[in-house]
Amino acid sequence: MSLFRRTRQTALLCLLLALILHYLPQSTAAEHMICMNGGSWTGQICICPNGFTGDRCQDVTPVVHCQNGGTWDGLKCQCTKFFYGQWCEQVEDMVEIEEPTVTASVGVSVTVTSQDFTEDLKNTSSEEFSKFNKTFTEQMAMIYAGIPEYEGVIIKSLSKGSIVVDYDVILRAPYTPEYENTLDNVVKNLETKIKNATTVLVQTNDTCSALLCFNSTATRVQETVTVNENPEEACKKEAGEGFAEYITLGLKGDRWYCITPCTAGYSTSKNCTYGKCQLQRSGPQCLCLTTDTHWYSGENCDWGIQKSLVYGLVGAAVAVLLVILAVLFVFSIRYRREARRQKSRVNEMFKWGEEDGRGTPGTFHNIGFELSEEGDNYLPLDSMYSNFQPSLSHIDPENKNPDSEAAGSCDIIVNANTEAVLPAPVELRTEDKRAWPGVMGHTL
Repeated sequence: MSLFRRTRQTALLCLLLALILHYLPQSTAAEHMICMNGGSWTGQICICPNGFTGDRCQDVTPVVHCQNGGTWDGLKCQCTKFFYGQWCEQVEDMVEIEEPTVTASVGVSVTVTSQDFTEDLKNTSSEEFSKFNKTFTEQMAMIYAGIPEYEGVIIKSLSKGSIVVDYDVILRAPYTPEYENTLDNVVKNLETKIKNATTVLVQTNDTCSALLCFNSTATRVQETVTVNENPEEACKKEAGEGFAEYITLGLKGDRWYCITPCTAGYSTSKNCTYGKCQLQRSGPQCLCLTTDTHWYSGENCDWGIQKSLVYGLVGAAVAVLLVILAVLFVFSIRYRREARRQKSRVNEMFKWGEEDGRGTPGTFHNIGFELSEEGDNYLPLDSMYSNFQPSLSHIDPENKNPDSEAAGSCDIIVNANTEAVLPAPVELRTEDKRAWPGVMGHTL
């Protein structure tokens, strides 16, 4: 019984220890994990720099090059709003513009008479310039009050003549297709405001009742407005140099979007009939589809061909090729057989002449004509025989009977264009007459 009690107590202690360990905070070692190779600990994982991975950034991996302005966050490429993909290599078809506005500037020149010019005013970092800039900005804000497009002023330069101030009035107007007309109207309003103010805000008895007083005859306003940035230019800037030339603005409903030629539903959209448009640095390209029944190609993927037709034509071409090869093979076999047959006939003819003790077929021997290089009637045989040749076309190699007409004859063909001096006719031997009937009757 005591053994049972001790066993139960041990089990309870183990269970209690497990509960305590489960509800204790994580160890301080885990809370202060040391990340290697420049990694940073978030409290849960190590964020590794580009080129490293692992739970402690201990493993080296190929460096990931994020494209189109994307940045590596330790896990993936963080793309700008115009791009997406594993490496930010794909261009978004359309990006919404939250508040499309136009920023512009107008150059104005006024002369302040209530203060004297000092050299410190040339230094934009000086305290005197800072004080004048603050006073001038406040005075202009009061003058241009009531113009909703007014954003502020930027002093470009200060020069002598009391204080001649050249500055730009910054304007910001909502974007509309007619924004240029809107800005022209704003400029006219600005000119009226500043000229009226400089006429009123003048010194009286060397006293200025306002922050600044002006020379009423020295005010100049630039006639043209300079557009600094419009939504289309902002879109081009966001897209980057490689794609800027293909980016335009598009209106959908009452919202403006940055669009590309691959954005559907606009007059500038590229029509890929059976494909998907993709904007590349070289321009919009149609990636043509391949279906179960067709292949599509062409600049706009509008030309398709049936797979069954291609398979049929290829099959027919292969069949024709096989037929041609078969015919050539048959002719080759027949040609070889004929060549062997002709060779066999020639061999039989030579064998026939050897068995009967005669000379080689196609030749003859004139025993009555003896060559004597020392005699007066010496004639070179090469010269004599070069003017005639035997013809074996009438000889039947299958018939060895010399008395038969079927045995054929050997004709001597004499070259008529060549003059040759031949010896007098000589008598052939009886066996030569039987062997070469074709020679008899020819006059050499």
